[in-house]
Amino acid sequence: MKKILQILFLGLCTISCFAQKGGSKITYFLPFDVRVKILEKLKTIKEPEKTSFVLGNDESGNYIIYLNNHVVGESKFWVENTNRVLFLEGKFYPLIFEADEYFSYPENTTSILKKIDKGEPIRKIITIRENSFFIKFKHGGEIVK
Repeated sequence: MKKILQILFLGLCTISCFAQKGGSKITYFLPFDVRVKILEKLKTIKEPEKTSFVLGNDESGNYIIYLNNHVVGESKFWVENTNRVLFLEGKFYPLIFEADEYFSYPENTTSILKKIDKGEPIRKIITIRENSFFIKFKHGGEIVK
């Protein structure tokens, strides 16, 4: 039964891969006031081209966008494999969602399937954003914090 489920899962993954267009990106645009604050911060960073962003929300329904600079370790997997980008002043920056960090594992599908097949554990990581630059804003763009 376990083998049948794995084969079914692999088949669905394969079909979904063919359904997606290779190299296509989903582009996100932020409200004006939020963009201005982010661009001000980017001017203070030595290597802004290594910047990525994480978008999430709080329990009140506000959005929170975090600026990540010099992503290392397992978190780098999400940045390198995302198909979402944030457009700021003619440049595209990788964008991931907090949900990616909560509900996915920083490994490719093949690696995960091999580990499941062998009964090996799949490593989960926790991201801590202490002292990170972030902007909290409402849906309409009003900055909360």
